[in-house]
Amino acid sequence: MQWNWLDKSLRTKMLVMFVLLTVFPLILIGLITYIKSSNIVSERAYSLAQIKTSQITREIDVLFQDIHRFNEIGKQHSTVQFLLHQEETYDEAKEILSLFDFYQKSYLSGEDVFDIQIMNLEGKTISNNKGVYQRNDMEIEEGFAEDPTQSKMEIIYRNGFPTLVITNAIVWDITDSVIGMLKITIDVSAITSVLDDVNLTESSSFFITSTERDIFFQKTQRTSADNVYFDLERISEKEQGYYTENGTFYVYETSKMTDWKVIGQAPIREIMKDSNDIRTLIFLTVISSIIFIIGLYMFISNKLILPIRILKTKMTQAADGNLKAKVNPVGEDEIATLGHSFNQMISKIKSLLDLSIEEQKKLKAAEFRTMQAQINPHFLYNTLDTIVWLAETEEHESVIELTKALSQYSRISLNKGKDWITIADEMSHIDSYLYIQKTRYEDILDVAVDVDQELYRYHILKLLLQPIVENAIYHGIKNKRGMGFLRINGSLEGEDRIHFEVIDNGIGMGEARLQKLRNHLISGEVVPDSKNGFGLINVQQRIQLYYGKEYGLKINSWKGSGTRITITIPKRGE
Repeated sequence: MQWNWLDKSLRTKMLVMFVLLTVFPLILIGLITYIKSSNIVSERAYSLAQIKTSQITREIDVLFQDIHRFNEIGKQHSTVQFLLHQEETYDEAKEILSLFDFYQKSYLSGEDVFDIQIMNLEGKTISNNKGVYQRNDMEIEEGFAEDPTQSKMEIIYRNGFPTLVITNAIVWDITDSVIGMLKITIDVSAITSVLDDVNLTESSSFFITSTERDIFFQKTQRTSADNVYFDLERISEKEQGYYTENGTFYVYETSKMTDWKVIGQAPIREIMKDSNDIRTLIFLTVISSIIFIIGLYMFISNKLILPIRILKTKMTQAADGNLKAKVNPVGEDEIATLGHSFNQMISKIKSLLDLSIEEQKKLKAAEFRTMQAQINPHFLYNTLDTIVWLAETEEHESVIELTKALSQYSRISLNKGKDWITIADEMSHIDSYLYIQKTRYEDILDVAVDVDQELYRYHILKLLLQPIVENAIYHGIKNKRGMGFLRINGSLEGEDRIHFEVIDNGIGMGEARLQKLRNHLISGEVVPDSKNGFGLINVQQRIQLYYGKEYGLKINSWKGSGTRITITIPKRGE
């Protein structure tokens, strides 16, 4: 009882239907779209953050790869001699200073090296800046005794500016013992400038820290690691990754050269800014669409009576002979059903009239094309040229035979305007045509005819086979290299059908072209082709006009191998 109001008002039913079919799907589509786009934007933002972090890590690794090559100085003979001998070693010192200069100029990172020092265990030191001098406060770095390969890094302020000092032990290969140390002092800005050039968002930050947090960089200034919170336990578990915590997004990657962690952080709200913009846009779009659709449906429901008036007008026009009159029904109610039925009735009447007119047009057009194409001018000209050439070479017998063949060919083509001839006459017509063609193409054409003699007494539409043969020669065999082979078969199929095959070993055709030709044969659409005489489609149309839609041509072709055309017609007596 509570739903009776739906049965009283068509407008109400339409509004309910429209709301169910449009508003709910719009809300669902909007929700799915937001979830999908949010995920895509998130993944894109996270991937971009990882790429930027990897960029910083690679640049740091490149810097330290270059610095690592400076350790080769400690293996040079001049360096070993300088460290082993406490007395003055001028030549070795001069050579070492040259090595310092060479390495700084050879690598791009050498521009960031402030100083290079080599010192032995007694404090004898050579510096890129100070030359050779004796240090009194010299002490071997702790830990080198246990692991000489371990590098030491520390931040030292120089004239108020931070520098990074990298200390490596120099091991003599002969004794495998530490004989000195190599200290390289580089500008910290070489590292912090890398951080300055990369941003995740407007308020993002990048940091560089070791797992023990003993070295820490942030942008262009050194800061205390205690000022920033990182979940080092989580970061230490993997070489790279990202996570979110307390409204902040963290991304990190490990430098392969230094084992430092490059850490980036940014507020999640900035990382997801594009996703929030998309959410707002989707919300506004859905709300606007709902308001527009409801307003439109209200307007349509008010115009419900209009389809009835239109249907009445169109029916009156149809009754007066206007078969173009149609209605545009909306929905699936009784009025729409009447509109569809009216349109179908008018379409069927119009189709029947158009079909009758089209059949007459096709029949007349086919007959007209048959009359026009009864003698192919190009074929006639070429044959006459061949006769003239044979006459000039005094091959009189060939001239006579070729002239007879042309006369026979023309006589059957004209046939006093009749459309029907016997299969015997059609084969005689083909024999004349093939004799002329073999005279012209004697070096490339070989013909075999195998037609059941039983067929010769039956009648056939004039010029059905000759265009197929002509097509095989001109578009198949003529364009191939080597000898061409043409075979014509004919036999009875069942009790009431005649089956012909025209087979050539010509160039064939590709699948796309073959399918296009088959589509034209099915549709009956005539494609003008002056190079193709009647053309296969013209022959197909004539067969179906005279014999019916169940008869006609079938084509199979293989590119580079040849073509097989099958002609099926009904048996027609004398």
